[in-house]
Amino acid sequence: MIQTKPRILVVDDYPALVTITRHKLLQHGYEVITAQNGKDAFELVQTELPDLVISDVEMPLMDGYELCKLIKEDVKFRRIPVILVTSRIEAGSLMRGIEVGADNYLTKPYDDDTLFSKVLELLNNPIAVSQVTEKVTVTIENHQYHIKADYSHLVSLLVSTYKNTLGQNTRLEKMQSGLNASNQELQLTKKEHEELLQNIFPKKIADSLLAYGNVSPERYPDATFMFTDFDDFSKIVPDLSPEKLIESLSFYFDRFDDFISQHNIIKIKTIGDSYMAAGGIPERNTTHPIDTILAALKMKFFVSNLKDNLPDSIPYFPLRIGIHTGHSVVGVIGKKRFAYDVWGESVNLAARMEQNSASNSINISQDTYDRVKDFFECEPRGEIEAKNIGKVPMYFLHRIKPDLSDDDFGLIPNRLFIRDYNFIAKANQDLH
Repeated sequence: MIQTKPRILVVDDYPALVTITRHKLLQHGYEVITAQNGKDAFELVQTELPDLVISDVEMPLMDGYELCKLIKEDVKFRRIPVILVTSRIEAGSLMRGIEVGADNYLTKPYDDDTLFSKVLELLNNPIAVSQVTEKVTVTIENHQYHIKADYSHLVSLLVSTYKNTLGQNTRLEKMQSGLNASNQELQLTKKEHEELLQNIFPKKIADSLLAYGNVSPERYPDATFMFTDFDDFSKIVPDLSPEKLIESLSFYFDRFDDFISQHNIIKIKTIGDSYMAAGGIPERNTTHPIDTILAALKMKFFVSNLKDNLPDSIPYFPLRIGIHTGHSVVGVIGKKRFAYDVWGESVNLAARMEQNSASNSINISQDTYDRVKDFFECEPRGEIEAKNIGKVPMYFLHRIKPDLSDDDFGLIPNRLFIRDYNFIAKANQDLH
């Protein structure tokens, strides 16, 4: 006899619940695959042939009822047992589940004993596929439901759900008594995973990777991209040991990380001495051009004032910065070593802005200039020829305008700046 681990498909659009359920099932020796909606789940049913499906009822794109119906109507998959998970154990939800052929119900909150007893029951004693085609109409609370006239299936499900409901108070008491210990364990596990992934990915992306193992690519019609690199870096590197090289780059890049975190933008990656960041992704907003400029000004000021204040072991690297605002595609590539990245014409143009910048200067495109010109002092500096675009005007960006700045260096916004910034930020509501 060929023996394999039972494969369970967990479907829910709430990543935290998927992560917890997946962790519990893995600890009990099951193989687990996950999906965040019924549409993706049915594709996995077709390709991965799970032994059991545990699906939330309320989900985007395709809910649990529709997923169950598709499984039970397909002759190839109808023997796969389906447990529907709902927070409302009421007549309507129960009857709708029976109508689409659900094999069992879980009501939130449920404890581990309830979860695993239902899983074992259906894996070891699957409910026979009904051969009955005749349907009967059942009216409950003025709603009609059309179910197969299969008395044994109906009774089995009703009794199971009834027992689950009767035992709810007992389970809640049991859950409450062990809640502190369980929460502590889950929080430690969750924190370890989150800290690891969030050091590499934005929180939204990390949550999706933890729960589902993938991230759907997205188009962003409006985001701002920043590239930096160091002047004369290639001339200095040959004189540095590997240890000193890493120490030096970390000295600069660690501060850059601090600056971008202060202004709601994210690091995409570093390649050699190049540092890439973006605003307006993965959380869409309307202030990303201004946010990116504020972070860039701090980077420029930090590096410009280092020359006479560096530790002896750290060489001085003049900084060039380039910024452009436009559209892009954002996603995660790789199966084992994930990489969060951006692609598109706008990314390439931001890189061109950096290549055509000058030492300790910020070079921005026309599109970025049009979005920030009311807040910052800019200097026109001609055009460059960009592939597939044509001539693109460039501007050096120097500082916050004096009447909008709270310091002599043009780094800190004053109340007038913040008032106008907040007015732009309110447009975020239209994005959601």
